[in-house]
Amino acid sequence: MARKKINETTKQKVIKAHASGQSMRKIAKEFGVGLSSVHRIVKEKDLQKGQKKITKKKGNIERKKRIEELEKRIAELEIKIFDLDSKKG
Repeated sequence: MARKKINETTKQKVIKAHASGQSMRKIAKEFGVGLSSVHRIVKEKDLQKGQKKITKKKGNIERKKRIEELEKRIAELEIKIFDLDSKKG
């Protein structure tokens, strides 16, 4: 017997039901899917959330490094400008 593919609408409803505090067993029965499928859907959602946090955190770190590099470069240029002004005056 072929496995039944769970559509995105059902997955979203499962996630919503889980977020509202329903038991996974009750969710499985309500939507006519296996308990292991409910566990997998919820787990995948949690993994995606974690991945987003990691990506966001990585972006913040890269942004901070870039800002530090730019601030260092600005300080170097200010010193050069000061040196040029002092040589003229």
